[in-house]
Amino acid sequence: MSALLTVPTITIIIMIITFITAIVFQTTNRVIINHFLGWDNYRAMQKEMSDFRKESMAAARSNDKKQLEKIKKKQSQMNAMNAKMMKPQMIQMAITFCYFPIWWLINPYIAQATMPNGSGELVSAVIAIPGVGVLPFFVWYMISSFFMSAFVMRLLGTSITT
Repeated sequence: MSALLTVPTITIIIMIITFITAIVFQTTNRVIINHFLGWDNYRAMQKEMSDFRKESMAAARSNDKKQLEKIKKKQSQMNAMNAKMMKPQMIQMAITFCYFPIWWLINPYIAQATMPNGSGELVSAVIAIPGVGVLPFFVWYMISSFFMSAFVMRLLGTSITT
């Protein structure tokens, strides 16, 4: 088994794990938002919140008293909308913590794929970059997770902004 756990194999395993977790995360995100608000409604609320933030920033910069009063009146409506949007986000954040056992499950195997760093110590490395050195497992996992999430969001059409 340890012969299979070379650095390139671990890199591919991490990419597969991040792809699977991104699919699970984005699918649950879509299901939760559809259940509580509806996807189109959620996108419309996001756009309205973004527009409100832009208006309030512009009014604050220009110090326009009329516009600031108008924004203050609309603030309670925006707070209520934000509260509606927070419930699915909080549930999704709780689900995100369920991914931490993945680290616990794969850590014994990752620890076997080690490389010496410049000072002769063994470090858990996944990918070596010429001139830079080796990227530790955690760094490679975060980079892979970011790009796989972006890819899956585009693939499934779950990006909030259109």
